Amino acid sequence: MFVKMIQIRRSILALTGIAAFAVTGISQPAQGADLAEALDQVKWKGIVGTWVDSETKGERVKIVYAWKYENKLIEVNSKMGDTESVSLMGFNPETEEVFMMGGNNKGAASLGKWTMDGDDAVLTVSYVDGEGEKGTMIFKHHRVDDDTIEISGSTGEAGQSFTLTVERSK
Repeated sequence: MFVKMIQIRRSILALTGIAAFAVTGISQPAQGADLAEALDQVKWKGIVGTWVDSETKGERVKIVYAWKYENKLIEVNSKMGDTESVSLMGFNPETEEVFMMGGNNKGAASLGKWTMDGDDAVLTVSYVDGEGEKGTMIFKHHRVDDDTIEISGSTGEAGQSFTLTVERSK
């Protein structure tokens, strides 16, 4: 249980990242494309809203995805235990990639990129925690239905993994 909590706590860097599950490899967005178009093309635009862990209904994990700038930038706020994180998700029109960058109240910082694996969105994040430890995490987001997402994650170095189910808060 302790190891699972450490894994989940580390994952908060990327859970801030559950943000909008988007992609590289989108089929050529039109000139001037934005994040909303990129998400819409891969059918992940519905990520905007509040998501909570299925076990405790948000007491353990709560993630809020909200447009910071309509159709351009999503702000992701998450809370897990005493760790609070904020991330920004955006679209780079030159590279046609969806990126994620963020930090938390423990001094950690992260930078990542979203890709698609079939219908699943995958966030690969490089991070540095508050003590200077560096690492990479990979989070695969599988949409079970419009209101349920299963997130499986692993750390690159240790190979530790976890699975978390989040539900849309009503």
